[in-house]
Amino acid sequence: MHVGRRIYYMEYKKGTLIKWVESHRSYEANGDVLVGLEPIYKCGIVMEISKQDPKYIAVASCTDGRWYVVNILHDSIEVLSEVRNG
Repeated sequence: MHVGRRIYYMEYKKGTLIKWVESHRSYEANGDVLVGLEPIYKCGIVMEISKQDPKYIAVASCTDGRWYVVNILHDSIEVLSEVRNG
């Protein structure tokens, strides 16, 4: 555990409609690091939250019906519609 380091994230519920950055259309170099430009978003509905590690959620995509594992700390998630009693 890192002293002084805090990670905050909202609690996602089954049925919440989200969008997340799936990839980028292009990248540019910034020193030794590639930086994504023009994000490509995917929308989906939260189906499950991991019981072992709640920063991972299973999401059913609205566009292709596939399930994706999304990391809430790294995948730039935006809530589009919340569930009240999900």
